[in-house]
Amino acid sequence: MTAHESGMAERAMARKILPIRSDSPLYAGALRLRYEVFVVEQAVPEDIEVDELDEGAQHFVVLDGDEVVATMRIVPYEGGLKVGRVAVRKDLRGTGLGRRLLEEAIRIGAAQGAPVLVLNAQVVAAPFYRKLGFAEEGPIFDEAGIPHTRMVRRMI
Repeated sequence: MTAHESGMAERAMARKILPIRSDSPLYAGALRLRYEVFVVEQAVPEDIEVDELDEGAQHFVVLDGDEVVATMRIVPYEGGLKVGRVAVRKDLRGTGLGRRLLEEAIRIGAAQGAPVLVLNAQVVAAPFYRKLGFAEEGPIFDEAGIPHTRMVRRMI
């Protein structure tokens, strides 16, 4: 890791995770980042990136100044919670922001007494989620043209 990359990682780890709702001014920044990551980089169809769950979801953002550089959402799901739309700005991937977001989701799940956290992970990201206690359940499936696997973290 270069000195520049090390400095970026330190700054990224120092940033706070902020909870927001869909009526927050920061929500537009979260949507911009999601558009960049999912629609532009990964070719997810624009018309499915924002869905009916967004309005009632609890959203989380990490800021660099006033710019959203990482985001995720959590929604109630099958008696537990579902984590989704996890996105980190391209130049900050590998700095620990994604791990911090998932650790926050785990903390929230525990605080709310959720028996499980569920997510649909891109298959290439499954090892990342495994390190955080998630395990694959069921077959690989296609979501937005990308191979995914359902992953579950049992909380109790």
